[in-house]
Amino acid sequence: MIRDLLLSPFIDYGFLRRALVGCWALAVAAPPLGLFLMLRRMSLTADVLAHGILPGVAAGFLLAGLSLPAMAAGGLVAGLAVALG
Repeated sequence: MIRDLLLSPFIDYGFLRRALVGCWALAVAAPPLGLFLMLRRMSLTADVLAHGILPGVAAGFLLAGLSLPAMAAGGLVAGLAVALG
């Protein structure tokens, strides 16, 4: 009964399966990267870059709507501008 309640949404809905895969990928990738940045004393640098990308993603959304390539390009341009600045 409890198992059905926990598993049935992931079996029935494709978007939940994709979200679960994304969560697993983030859970596997983020800790080693965070540890590396902490050991290099660059943890705030990653935070600055993450927040600097957001305006580019928003600009890509405003220009092209919900287009992943446009939002990725806007985030890339903003991230490069922040990194070079």
